[in-house]
Amino acid sequence: MLNKIFRSFPCFSTIFPKRNFAIDYLQDVEIITRDYYGSLRNILKSFSNHKINLSDIETLKLNRTAKGQKIVVKLTFEKIDDYKFNELLFDLQQRYDEVVIDNDSQIPLVPWYPRNDEDLKTIGLIMEVKEENNQDHPQFKDQEYRKRREEIAKISQQHLIGEPVPYISYTEQEEATWKKIYSILRERVEKVMSQRYLKNLMKIENALGFKYKIPQLRDIDAYLKAETGFRIKATHGILSQREFLNALGHRVFCCTQYIRHHSTPEYTPEPDIVHELVGHVPLFADKEVADLSQEIGILSCGAESKDLSRLGTLYWFTLEFGACKENGLIKGYGAGIASSIGECDNFPKANYEKFDPFIHADRPYPIQTVQPVYMYTESFEEAMQELIIFGKSLQKPFGLYYDFIEKELKATKRIKTHLNNQ
Repeated sequence: MLNKIFRSFPCFSTIFPKRNFAIDYLQDVEIITRDYYGSLRNILKSFSNHKINLSDIETLKLNRTAKGQKIVVKLTFEKIDDYKFNELLFDLQQRYDEVVIDNDSQIPLVPWYPRNDEDLKTIGLIMEVKEENNQDHPQFKDQEYRKRREEIAKISQQHLIGEPVPYISYTEQEEATWKKIYSILRERVEKVMSQRYLKNLMKIENALGFKYKIPQLRDIDAYLKAETGFRIKATHGILSQREFLNALGHRVFCCTQYIRHHSTPEYTPEPDIVHELVGHVPLFADKEVADLSQEIGILSCGAESKDLSRLGTLYWFTLEFGACKENGLIKGYGAGIASSIGECDNFPKANYEKFDPFIHADRPYPIQTVQPVYMYTESFEEAMQELIIFGKSLQKPFGLYYDFIEKELKATKRIKTHLNNQ
């Protein structure tokens, strides 16, 4: 049924098409020289003398010959004017055995990812809807609910990042559903969630009146921007894993606006505004958790399919169902725990494992039942460091960093992208 609904939406692909790109603001120089004490230092000194900043350095030893050991040093830097570049090139050619400029045959080809807000406008072109386990749920069988769900989804789909999030005029029944489930969850989270989560939830309650009405995403967007720089992108349903994680790399949270079926407020087979706002938003309002979320997002950009799946699993075991030590006790912080009555009830009697991304990245997990085990860390700082170390093991052929001024993900090396399997 959902597939029929989403096929009826106007397609944005002709308005905001995804286009392959190549990083064109960087240049490469490969230098082959003898391997001797201070060889790399002398190369770096040449760039320093010409006042050129490097974005990446890569070294490789060549096979040793009778003439001794040689190395290849590949250096990447932002493009400079021709006069300055020719001066640098002349200097390097006088000093070293071989100098190769912009060897295009060695540019890595990686999956496409959004670089900036313009690219983020393509979010929502790919949907993942898993209906096979949900056929009997009222959320999929109630035709009146489906019609209302479609109405809200169409409004959400029109939203573009950078524009005000559209308001939704919720019905009395929807407001009643929110109040009922919120009052139950509010009591449960006090017992199982971390103080970090509860502190942020209380601040949001006071600021936006969570207890009394369904908050508008436009107000949530303004609140998060002021707290941690995170932004909201309204979306019409479950996105592909790549799209959702890539958006986090820009500190953008893709968020639904519809609410679960009124007959079963204690459970929803798909994320809804209760899950998004009660579960995720208090975490995105915390700087350390926001940074952790963005780190996973940046690692996902340009990642191959297998690594992307592993990062999605780590997201599940941290931001969705993660736990941490607090005053000697294990407390939850994941959105999936905070927004589910079943998970809140299950958490105190479940099993716990120390989080290790190298082990848990390949661990299967249930989606339609409560979690049999929760992963915990001693602190959020530890979780961040674990992810950084894991990220380096992915061996992506380039690095990425987020420019907060220009709101752009910038690569440290020249790359090309492709749209295969996206």
